[in-house]
Amino acid sequence: MSSIRKMLVLGGVVLLNACGAPESDPKAAEQKNPGAFMYAPALDRPYRETNRRYEEMSIPGSPMREAEQWTLEWQVVITRETNLLKRTLRLVGLKINVNGVELLRGDEVKPSMATVDVLTDKDSNVVDVRGADQLSAAIVAVGDEKARPALARIFSPERLKALAVVRSQELHQDFVGRPTPVGSQWIATDANGSTTRKIKVVGEEPCGQKRCLHVTREYDVNGQAVFAEIASRVAAYVQSQGGDPSKVALAGMNLKLEDSLLIDPATMEYHGARFSQDATLRVAGPNGELPVAFKVRREVDYKY
Repeated sequence: MSSIRKMLVLGGVVLLNACGAPESDPKAAEQKNPGAFMYAPALDRPYRETNRRYEEMSIPGSPMREAEQWTLEWQVVITRETNLLKRTLRLVGLKINVNGVELLRGDEVKPSMATVDVLTDKDSNVVDVRGADQLSAAIVAVGDEKARPALARIFSPERLKALAVVRSQELHQDFVGRPTPVGSQWIATDANGSTTRKIKVVGEEPCGQKRCLHVTREYDVNGQAVFAEIASRVAAYVQSQGGDPSKVALAGMNLKLEDSLLIDPATMEYHGARFSQDATLRVAGPNGELPVAFKVRREVDYKY
C-alpha cells in the first residue's frame, strides 16, 4: 500500500501565493479574500466513502510485474469533541487483490465494526489519530493464514496512522483560505523544498444542490524520493537475475503526478477525487540500464 504521495505530503507545508511571495497564514488570506475555501464540514450527518486504488510496477520486456488492487468502503460521520472535529471512519468493506490473487472479497471485515478516528482543529490540522491498532488487528484477523503476513504489512498500525494524516493533509492543506474564483491558481511547496504543487481552479460543476469547484493539482517532485519507494523491489529483481543489487541506482526518469478534485468550497466537503501517478525510471544496474514503469491510480467517491 505504499504511495509516492506519502513521501510528498508528510511534514509541514509552506503555502505561497500565485506570485510566489510567502503568505503562511490562511486566516489572513481568507480575510483579504472572502471568496475562499472554508473548512466547515457538516456535523452528525453520516455519509459513505469508497476508496479504490491500483498500483503496478513492471519492467518492460521482462515477466516482472507486481500489482495491488484494493477497494475500501467506509461509513463516515463528523462530530465535535470539545474544540476539535472528530472524523470517525467505520470500515464496512475491504477488497484486496495482489498479483491476481484475491486476499479479501469485501464483506469479511464488516462484522468487526472496526473504526478509526481522525481529530482535527478548526483549521483542518490533524491533532490525533485513534484506533489504528484495533483497525489493523481487525483487518489482519479476517485473512487466512497465507494472506495475513501481507495484510499485516499493508495495514500495519503505523501505516494506517500515517495514511490518515497524509490523506487529511492531501485534502485540506493546499486549499483552506485559498481563493475560489475560477481561474485562481497558487503554488504550495514542502518545507524542505523537495516538492512543489501547482493548484488551479479550472471550473464549476453541480454537486446536488450545491456549487462545487473543479480543481487540478500538478506536482514537481524530487526523483530520488520516487525511486526510494520502489528501490527495494527493483533490487530484489536484479538479485533474482544473478546481479548485484547494491549496484542499482537511478539514472533518469519521466514523472507525471496530477489530481482532479471536486470540492464544495463553503465546507471543504469532497464530491469526487482522482489521483494519478505515472513514472518511467531508467535504473542503472550491473548489466546496464533497466527501464521500470510505476503507476498508481486512486479514486474516491462520496455519497451524502
